[in-house]
Amino acid sequence: MKRKRMSEKPRKTILIVTTSQDQLLYFSQMRKDCRYTNMTVLWAEESENLEEFIRFTAKERIRGRFDVTWGVFGFEEMKVTSSQVREVMPYAKKKKVQLAWINPGISLWYLLHLQNPRMPISSSIVVESTLKGILPNFSLAPEYLLNEGDSLHLRLFPAKAMAVVNAGNYNTMAQQRGYDLPPVQLTKLITEIADVCGVADMSRNQKLIGLKNN
Repeated sequence: MKRKRMSEKPRKTILIVTTSQDQLLYFSQMRKDCRYTNMTVLWAEESENLEEFIRFTAKERIRGRFDVTWGVFGFEEMKVTSSQVREVMPYAKKKKVQLAWINPGISLWYLLHLQNPRMPISSSIVVESTLKGILPNFSLAPEYLLNEGDSLHLRLFPAKAMAVVNAGNYNTMAQQRGYDLPPVQLTKLITEIADVCGVADMSRNQKLIGLKNN
C-alpha cells in the first residue's frame, strides 16, 4: 500500500525594506529571535527620498517574488512631512509596497513597549534621553544594536502587546492635538508579520527573555 504524501501549503514570504541601519538591525533581531525564516530584511541605503525608496523596494519585491512587501521609514531620518507622505501613498500602492512609518523614528517604538507617553514627541533625542534612564547605555546610533543592544528585541518582546495598545493610544492623542497622520503606523506591519510568519518560536530564548532594567 502506498503511503499518502502529506502536502503542506507553502508559507507566504514577507519582505521588509528599511531606510536606516538601526531599523534593519532591529527587524533582523526580530527575524533571528522569532525564527521567522520566511522574512527577509533589507536596507535601502542609497535612497534619498521616499519615491526612490519605494522604487527600490518594489524592485526587490519583484526580484525576490515576495508575497508581501513593506517599506519602513522614520520621519526624522527621511526629513519628510505628513503631506509628503500622503503624496507618495498612491505611488506606493501602485508599486504594491505597504508603508510603515514612525514619527519621529523607530526609537519611539521601543519606548512604547515600556511606557505610554502623555505628550507627542517630535524629536528622537527626547526619546533617547528617556530610554537611557531605562535601558543601560542606550543610544540612537546603530552601533548600539550591534553591541550592548544586540538583544534589544528579545528584551522588549514580552511587552509587544502593550506596545500595540500604547501605540493606538498615542496615535489618538497625537491626532487630537493636530497631527495629520498617525505618528506610529508600524502596528499594521507587526500584525502582518504575525499573520505571515506565524507564532514566534522563542524556545531557545527562554533563559534570556524578559525586561531587565539593570
